[in-house]
Amino acid sequence: MVIEVRINQNFDFARISRRFLKLAGDTLSVIGWKYVKETQKAIEEKKLFEGRSGQLFRSIIALPVSKRKVIIFGAGEDTEYGKYLEYGTRGPYVIRPKEREYLIIPTENGYIKKKKVTHPGIRARHYFFGDYEEKMKRAVEEGRNFFYNKVKEEFGD
Repeated sequence: MVIEVRINQNFDFARISRRFLKLAGDTLSVIGWKYVKETQKAIEEKKLFEGRSGQLFRSIIALPVSKRKVIIFGAGEDTEYGKYLEYGTRGPYVIRPKEREYLIIPTENGYIKKKKVTHPGIRARHYFFGDYEEKMKRAVEEGRNFFYNKVKEEFGD
């Protein structure tokens, strides 16, 4: 799951000062990271899912790939299950072990072994794209304030 934030204007970047171009890239990073923070805040406040290891929560990141673009990732390669939490699954379906003879399932009293289980399905949690407009609006506002304050700092009123 990916959101791409970029500068879409047809600027002649060769004619823009390096400081201004760096500021534009920094502003995109601020927007990206604000979206990440808003997503993480929503997960915690709405209790959209209970994480066991925190790995999915930590895999939500903003990665600047150029001065004109930042990409926000909603789950890493090792957290593929994030898409199932976002979109849900249809159930019921059977789960069988792939590499072992049994599924080993954690319980309050230890573990149980099963050759197969029937899963009822997962409801969609919409942790990443849920409330997209609101989260992005707050992210862009933070980016706008960052940009304004840096220009004011650099060039005065």
